Amino acid sequence: MQEVFLFPLVAALLFSAGSIFDKFISENKMPHSTAYFFLQSLFAITFFPVLATLIFGFEVPSMALMPLILFAAITANIGFFLYFYIVREYDISSVGPLAQTKLLFAIPLAYLFLNEFYGFEALALMLLIFPGAILTTYSKKFSLKSLLLNNRLLIIALAMAFFWALSDLPVKAIVSEIQPATFMIWRYLLSIPVIAVFALFLFKGDAKKTFVQSFKSAAPFGIIATIIGFTGMMFLFTAYKFSYTIPSALVLSQGIFVFAIAFILSRVKSSLIDEKHELRVYAVRLAGVALIVSSIFLLMNGSLVI
Repeated sequence: MQEVFLFPLVAALLFSAGSIFDKFISENKMPHSTAYFFLQSLFAITFFPVLATLIFGFEVPSMALMPLILFAAITANIGFFLYFYIVREYDISSVGPLAQTKLLFAIPLAYLFLNEFYGFEALALMLLIFPGAILTTYSKKFSLKSLLLNNRLLIIALAMAFFWALSDLPVKAIVSEIQPATFMIWRYLLSIPVIAVFALFLFKGDAKKTFVQSFKSAAPFGIIATIIGFTGMMFLFTAYKFSYTIPSALVLSQGIFVFAIAFILSRVKSSLIDEKHELRVYAVRLAGVALIVSSIFLLMNGSLVI
């Protein structure tokens, strides 16, 4: 049973490394967030279903589940589009922890749409996530007013978290009938038409030009990032065979790992990320990370699975 603890931590570390890689590629190899979104989408919908099928097998869900999986694919990809935008434009030491804030929306959404109420303790812990999210966006140039009222990173990150929370709404119903790996295979398969629709509106102008010009130089790194992400998912899905709640909680340590890796890289000469701040900035962000991760971990440790 050691796998139920070790595997999600390995997955979290791999997902963190993938985030750092995303930052490096979007800054140095394909400097356009929309172009990079399509690059990663291309590799994900190509490799993930094939590799997951080879490892976990292939299963066809019932037709009743298909609309739920399609809904998850649409909302997840909107979230990924916003994620790649903030990865390109902002510090990864802020973006990494903010990617964990979806429970801020998951709890009220579960109450509204699933009629699930997790108690006032869960609400109190959920509310601690919001000030933590604010603190993780702190920068020396920010005044208190701009941090609270003119915080573009926070607004976009919360929108990203909202769509990821929406994508998780049908997960409990889906994984009660099929394996988590099967769900992910079909989420990526159904992402193919979703990405095609996105391309009709977004794959044009500078995005298309940057994609074409940078594809050869960015593709090898994009494939590595995809392999890192897939390997992390393989560890996580393997842990799900033993438990769903414990791995779901432990994988949230990703926010800590991303922050720690970004901080270490900011202290040394590294071409992976272009991020340099005073220690005071990182101390404030660390306080935010601690609030987010501790609140979410306590929620998940209380068997809250959304």
